[in-house]
Amino acid sequence: MNRYRTWLKVAACSGLVAAVAACGDHDYGGYYPPPPIPTGDGLGPDAMIQGADGNFYGTTTAGGKYGLGAVFKVTPGGVESLIYSFAGGPANGATPQGVIQGSDGNFYGATAGGGSGPCSFGCGTVFKLTPTGVLTTLYFFSGATDGGVPNGVIQGSDGNFYGTTAFGGVTNNQCGSRGCGVVFKVTPAGVETALYAFIAGTTDGALPASLIQGMDGNYYGVTTYGGTSNDGTVFKVTPAGVETVLYAFAGGNDGELPTAPLTEGTDGNYYGSTPFGGVNGQGVVFKVTPAGVETLLHAFAGGSADGANPYTALIQGTDGNFYGTTNSGGDASCLGGCGTVFKLTPAGAESILYLFTASAFGGPQPPSPSSLLQGTDSNFYGTTSNGGELGAGAVFRLTPAGAASVLYSFGTNSP
Repeated sequence: MNRYRTWLKVAACSGLVAAVAACGDHDYGGYYPPPPIPTGDGLGPDAMIQGADGNFYGTTTAGGKYGLGAVFKVTPGGVESLIYSFAGGPANGATPQGVIQGSDGNFYGATAGGGSGPCSFGCGTVFKLTPTGVLTTLYFFSGATDGGVPNGVIQGSDGNFYGTTAFGGVTNNQCGSRGCGVVFKVTPAGVETALYAFIAGTTDGALPASLIQGMDGNYYGVTTYGGTSNDGTVFKVTPAGVETVLYAFAGGNDGELPTAPLTEGTDGNYYGSTPFGGVNGQGVVFKVTPAGVETLLHAFAGGSADGANPYTALIQGTDGNFYGTTNSGGDASCLGGCGTVFKLTPAGAESILYLFTASAFGGPQPPSPSSLLQGTDSNFYGTTSNGGELGAGAVFRLTPAGAASVLYSFGTNSP
């Protein structure tokens, strides 16, 4: 988890209302405002994409000219440039949640803050950004039935943009006044539709993570809460807005409280992780079939020999194996371990590809690696929200053999 985006501290809470009340910061959705530290390049980078031009694009949840997040570009050679700085307020977004490149070549994304509504720092936006840095806000969330605090967007096969909001939608005893979250669609012209509103309880989820679109045209994701044990669900939503809970976590060896998007494997099954649960309580990697049958593939053990607490999405490499990161476990030079990059075969055989260390990524706190991507050169690329030369995060490259190098360190203090 990014150190500048404080997600609900689900490990310490039982139930969604308890998490919002006890773990959130009086803000709508538990988001603290990012620190007002202007930088020339951003602070706390999140997951990246590789653009059609071969460069890497991503967002930082803080920093930039106004201290409220930025969109950046990094070349394969490690040259960084700032494309856009968010200003917040009623007319602009704040705290961006990653970008995608649309079919028109522009970049699209969502911000968790900015705009207006009942949220303390704004209920968030969906935006379009040209490669030259011209931003258009397509939609401002109100925090009501349309949702509030979006998690990001994907582009569907129909050309529209789809995503989830952590809050908004239905309000009830399970979710409180902030709502259980929605699945939404936004057209390229900025028309928003709430396709589905979660209701929590034993039959549905609440607090959804980002979506993916499956090969069957439906949308899939996880919720952190809800289901029979209130430990989260895996769900499917059709383009018409019909939702099905495929699997409800029991909160034991099968995992609990998932937070990361799913990945559809080449076999048509859905793969994901939970940061908690499993036989060791350190998180798991799981597989769910389209029919809703869940299989535990790996339970993390933590300590020096394994990772712990995966918070980010898996990717399937060109070799057919799955790759991901853990926030803790591994090298003990960080409190709780510095985190790992791991490889997992489709059969569930896990191996550690790389152990983060404080000396390599700076400072005693875990580097907090983001989701990986595999570049066109077959190497893996990612970011850490901490660490780097200046402690503000870094972009790294990792070879399939496990050799890591830092391409860029964030934290230049000249806006």
